[in-house]
Order: sequence, then structure tokens, then C-alpha cells
Amino acid sequence: MAEKFNRRQFLCSAARLGAVMAGANLIGRRSRSAQACAPAVSKQRKLIVVLFGGGTRSSESIDDPAHRYIPRLWNEMVPKAALFTNMRVEHKVVHPNSAGSIMTGHWEWDDIDWTRPVAHPTIFEICRRARRTPDTSTWAFVYASILAKTGESLAPDYGKAYAANVVEPPTIPRTTAEEMDRRMQQAASLGSADAEARAAAACAKLARQTSHISVDGLRSKEAGSFLDAEYKKWKAGSDSTSHDAFLTDRAIACMRTFAPDVMAVDFGEIDCAHYGSWSRYVDAIQRTDELTWRLWRATQEIEQYRGQTLMLILPDHGRQLDRPGHWGFIHHSNFYTNEGADEGCRRVWMIALGPGVRTGRRIEKPVPITTVAATGLQYLGLEASAGAESSVWNLIS
Repeated sequence: MAEKFNRRQFLCSAARLGAVMAGANLIGRRSRSAQACAPAVSKQRKLIVVLFGGGTRSSESIDDPAHRYIPRLWNEMVPKAALFTNMRVEHKVVHPNSAGSIMTGHWEWDDIDWTRPVAHPTIFEICRRARRTPDTSTWAFVYASILAKTGESLAPDYGKAYAANVVEPPTIPRTTAEEMDRRMQQAASLGSADAEARAAAACAKLARQTSHISVDGLRSKEAGSFLDAEYKKWKAGSDSTSHDAFLTDRAIACMRTFAPDVMAVDFGEIDCAHYGSWSRYVDAIQRTDELTWRLWRATQEIEQYRGQTLMLILPDHGRQLDRPGHWGFIHHSNFYTNEGADEGCRRVWMIALGPGVRTGRRIEKPVPITTVAATGLQYLGLEASAGAESSVWNLIS
């Protein structure tokens, strides 16, 4: 069997195609005695969490005076939203840890063992258990297999029985990636844009033909049938082979098919910054901006979501500041030791859009990213697990 081609290697090859084709001291821990009684809310309400993932610095997003790389977010969504400008990544700065912590309200995976589910109940499990809904009511679309366990927990009385369906992008064999590299390098040596375009199209076709998609995160025959049909459609198509575009298309199709109550979309192509190319990094931010906007537009167009959906959008973490002796945008700390986890890594932002959100509200106080779970669940009329970070719904409603 061919060796699976890892995500960063895939991004490296895919990028050649692209051009052609509040601190804990301010937000207290949740306690049962301090919980406000949740108001009665409609069970038609929906929650969508979008991780503007792969590591996005504020300097290239909300702090850029021109907002060059997030025009959709800044010009079309922020005016209709509340904006948190100082969300905090207080523990290890690495994609799975941040994603898992956002989904539970607790800091997860301190041992870096991403093969095991998170320790505390996820937003998916809490919603399914409370509403007694089938697996097709909760979905997570994640950019890599290291995030495959964010849809379930090891918590007693939760786990697989209430887990979300988790969809990962297709993967390709290493031999395919090497052949794609060879073809693109050969085309580039000719100095012809037409030759590069032809090579890109051939590589995209090869990637589709030799790809594989995991079904390990699916919980039912209905979920399996849905993904099988969507994957076949993608293989037969000719549009982008981007991982994040694949996730977006499948997420919107899922919204139209199942109208899930809780959905998370975890983007990741911004992580191409590890290859050291500034242009690829900011191009990936712009693509993620566009894909996030498409998800938001779907909530306006699909009847079950229109006027019912809270969307919370935030980076999983940032990247290092540009300073002597550090990697800058290329890296985001040593996640084993936390060395290098500076303010560029730890300070991110969040956009909250939906019914009841006070538009134009700007929150500058430090707020942990772990507040997302309780905030989203409160909107649904539910509660996060004991010990989870408190909701900040009161700051935006």
C-alpha cells in the first residue's frame, strides 16, 4: 500500500497549482452556583464554529489598517457582528490543542496525544445528548487527520454514542505527490505559462484519480452515503483540489442535506506559512476569508439557517512576531515546550454573528478561546460541562 502523503507535503505541491488553478483573571471559571438560568430558546437555533485555521496573526488580519487579506470578513461581516480583539491562547500553541479546547471549553491534549479523544464533553455531544438527536445533527469538517478526534470525548456518559460525524479531506499517495512535483518543476523550467497551466490541470486530475478519503469519523450509514456521493462528485469534477475548498463545499452540502444543529469547520491551509513563503501565507489568508464568507452566505440562503444561526469565527492561534532570533510568520512556537509562544502566537480575535448579537460591539478585554463552547451552547439554551470556561454571551447580547 502506498504511504499516505502528509498534509504539509500536499500543501507544498498544491500551492504550485494554486496560481494557475480575555485573560483568565478577567473571565472566571464556570461554576454551577454562578450560572445564570438559560432562557427558553427555540430548538431551531443553529451553531456554526469556523476556525480560521492554520495560524493567523492579527497583524495580517484585523490589525492591518487596510485589511487587505480579509476583505470579506472586514467589509461585509464585521459590520454585522461583534468583534473580540484580544482572544487568548493560554496553553500550548498548536492546532489540535486549540481546536479541541475550543470545542470543549477546557484546555485539551496537554500530553500531545492526538490519537485519543478529548477529555471533556464536546459541543457536539452536549447538544446531541440534550436534544436527543441523531448523528447527522452534528458535523465537524477538519483539514487533517490530527484533528479527527475533536468530535468525541472520553467523558463518562458521552463519547461515541453522541459524537459528531468528522470529515477529513482526501489524501494522496506519496508517489502521486512526487509525480506532481516532477511535472510542475518540468513545466516551470520551460518558462511558459501555458505549459504550467497544462501541467497543473494534469496534476489535479492525477490527484483526484489516486486519492483516498477516510470514513473512520462517520457514525451512520446516512453519513457514509452522503460523503460517498460527495467524494465521487469531487473526483469527477475539475474544480479546486484545495483541502479547505473541499471542506467548504462538503459543509454547505451537509447544511442543505441534514441542516445540522451544530457544525464546526476547521480550515488549515494558512499553515503553508511553515514553508517560509510570505506570498503563500497571505494568499492562504485571502482564500480562507473567501471560504468563510461562503459559509456565512449559506446561512443567509438556506431556510433552516436563516435568522437562526450563531456563527463564531476565530483563528486557532497566531504565529510568532517578526523580531531578531525568531522565525516570525513561519512558525508558532515549540508545542512540546511552548518556547517561542509570544504575543503574536497567543493573541487572536473572534467575530460573532447572529440573532441577538449587538452589531458594532467591540470587546478589547482578554478573553480565552475556551469561552467559545459555553457561549455557543448558551445560545442554544444549553450548558457547557462542569469546570468549562464561562460564556461571554453577556458581552455581545
